[in-house]
Amino acid sequence: MMIPDPPDRSPQTPNEWGLLVILSFFFGLMLVLELAREFRVEKLSVPAFLLSWVLLLVLHEFGHALMARALGWRVEGIAIGIGRVRWPGRCLGMPVEVRTLPLAGFALPRPVTLGFPRLKHFLIYAAGPGVELLAVALLALLIGPEQLLSPSAHPALIAAQSFCVAALFGAGFNLIPLSHASGGGQAWSDGLGMINCWRLRDEDYRPLPDKGEDAEPPGRHIPPVQPRLFPP
Repeated sequence: MMIPDPPDRSPQTPNEWGLLVILSFFFGLMLVLELAREFRVEKLSVPAFLLSWVLLLVLHEFGHALMARALGWRVEGIAIGIGRVRWPGRCLGMPVEVRTLPLAGFALPRPVTLGFPRLKHFLIYAAGPGVELLAVALLALLIGPEQLLSPSAHPALIAAQSFCVAALFGAGFNLIPLSHASGGGQAWSDGLGMINCWRLRDEDYRPLPDKGEDAEPPGRHIPPVQPRLFPP
């Protein structure tokens, strides 16, 4: 699978893994203790937000990938999470990797032809935050905006509200034009990709003839669509 190196290095030494386990244990313990202390149903919004983040990460990356495939581009990989690969497989005919920490992810679409490449690239970038905003709009239609914005002690409504907050936060953050180092190159947020794609040359999108395993992939100068970043 033509998936670049993970954006962030996973723990490699016993000390690093031990530190990660200890920090995760104490974070989980503090969360449980805080939920148990003077428990109120409203406190379930915190774990609901964290679970929603993972679900939205999956929706976000598949939004990019499915839009790319609908526009005729080839999807060479989807990564859910960062760090070491825990499960490589295929979903909907596309290579998928599930990695250690579900904080960020990326999709790797490649152009097949030169038909409207910048417009297609723009739409692929927009599909990630777009699917999150669409999910919020659908929930607002199903539940009603007034009820969705009202305080509630109903667990299902709290979960829906937490999902919407996570979706709006994630979509808004990823629309900020940012870049960062990734796998020896630069990765763009959705916002920066939606701007920079209009500046790319035709040569950056041009497919190369197949010359075997050593051939460069088409769109070789295009950074991976790597949104859904957890803010540092």
